[in-house]
Amino acid sequence: MVTAGVTVVAHAASLTAARGRSCPRVSATVPGVTHAANSEAAGSGRSQMLSVAVKEVASKGLCCGHGGGARCKFDACVRQVASTGLCYLHGGSKRCKVKGCEMRAKSNGLCCGHGGGTRCKFDGCKRQVASKGICYLHVGSKRCKVKGCEKRAKSNALCRGHGGGTRCKFDGCKRQVASKGLYCGHGGGARCKVRGCGKWA
Repeated sequence: MVTAGVTVVAHAASLTAARGRSCPRVSATVPGVTHAANSEAAGSGRSQMLSVAVKEVASKGLCCGHGGGARCKFDACVRQVASTGLCYLHGGSKRCKVKGCEMRAKSNGLCCGHGGGTRCKFDGCKRQVASKGICYLHVGSKRCKVKGCEKRAKSNALCRGHGGGTRCKFDGCKRQVASKGLYCGHGGGARCKVRGCGKWA
């Protein structure tokens, strides 16, 4: 009797170990998710864990728009988390105070489009700061020297439209280089990788 009981217990333990190897726990890859304490709660716990796993997709190799980052924990919401596990619409941060605007407030209760946030310190530029007090267009650059032009200078103190930058090496072509010394129409640049699409990437 004792021997038979020990055999049954050992067999049950081996089945449990095998099940653990073939079906790894979701909580091992999804932070904050715990398994049900007993077999009665396992069914409902499993469905909850799967729904969380769908929202909290790993960020490796993916942008927010394609599944990277953490998702809002509000039921059925797939927006990006702003803070405290919630998106800006569900309490993760404050909305812009302008009536009808649903964008997130950056400063003074306003979104970037309505005057919130910090503006580029480049003379006359009203774009949002990217880093070091300057917008993405003016980082480490000067404006075109042509009077009235506010575009960024590429070379010789001129923007692309006024002769700055590098021109296509194709004979007679004066267009801007895309890559490999060539304009898009002459072989420069990259095409969309979707089969059958001939548009520029």
